[in-house]
Amino acid sequence: MCRKQKVCFELGTDPNQWDSRAPLPVPGWFEDELKKFSAAVTAAAAGQVSESIRLLEQVRGSDLRHWYVEHGQLSGMYRTKHFGRPNPTAGDVLCDPLRSPDQHSKEVLLRDGFRCRYCGLGVVPKNVLSAYSAVVGAKTFRATGTNAERHGTVLAFRANVDHVIPWNLGGRTNVENLVTACWACNYGKAGYTLEQIGLEDPREFAPEVDGWDGLSSCA
Repeated sequence: MCRKQKVCFELGTDPNQWDSRAPLPVPGWFEDELKKFSAAVTAAAAGQVSESIRLLEQVRGSDLRHWYVEHGQLSGMYRTKHFGRPNPTAGDVLCDPLRSPDQHSKEVLLRDGFRCRYCGLGVVPKNVLSAYSAVVGAKTFRATGTNAERHGTVLAFRANVDHVIPWNLGGRTNVENLVTACWACNYGKAGYTLEQIGLEDPREFAPEVDGWDGLSSCA
């Protein structure tokens, strides 16, 4: 466990080896778990609820949760400690009256091919996760609640929309300043600037659009 430790062993101690695109790239096995979860949701959408539950049981939900809680969401904190750059202030910049990106979420997710613009992981919109929970039951798959209560796939794959320039530093809540992010990258980046955690601007790289629709066709 890396919580309250000086370094995160998943991130590593050599900043020269840190990724420049994502706060902490997800492990390769995440893609396998996303495929398993996709199969479970697809079965549920076809009315095969018992089969869907059987498939869901094959997903490494606890491992996904552990990685997110102990590594993913804390990565930005460890990175910013290393770079030691002072917290910028907004000065006289007025914050955008609109803070929540919800009204732009659909457009941003579609533009980005339902993939995190930092690590590239496929993500699933919250309405799809909620719909799946309604079909199989919250006792089987909980999409809301605390980290301990949510199914691990929610922590790993739920789609978020991230302000590249933080809102509290004058970043606009518009499609130009918003990108799709998985929860690990969204919470890892937190309110830090790209410079504070040593990341390149995700907007400098074209979205990876490959046919993945975030399971929206199943909702």
